[in-house]
Amino acid sequence: MRELLGNVFGYEKKSDANAKIVIGALSGFLLGAAAGLLFAPQSGKETRDDIARAAEKGYEKAVETSKNVAGFVKDKSQEVSEKFLQKRDKVVEDAAEAVAEVADKVSDKAEDVAKDAKAKQS
Repeated sequence: MRELLGNVFGYEKKSDANAKIVIGALSGFLLGAAAGLLFAPQSGKETRDDIARAAEKGYEKAVETSKNVAGFVKDKSQEVSEKFLQKRDKVVEDAAEAVAEVADKVSDKAEDVAKDAKAKQS
């Protein structure tokens, strides 16, 4: 429901908005660099060299950003995994306690039934 209302009112998740900002900034940087190189008054060789350097910088920036994103994803997945394991352990512990409690009650009832049966036989 929240996603539906978000789509209607233009709400988006923070991570989606951040990703769009990063993509927009990188695109703007690359387009600006390309436009600056193409309109600069210099020879073709110099322009090609500048384009090659800009492409190399863009590549390095993309690699750096992908490493940052990979690290972020790794950290978040580890966090989620740890929380899941904690919740799982808590559920197992609660279930074990409930089973022990039921076993005690069944044992007590069995003893009561056995005493009643013995008393009726006497």
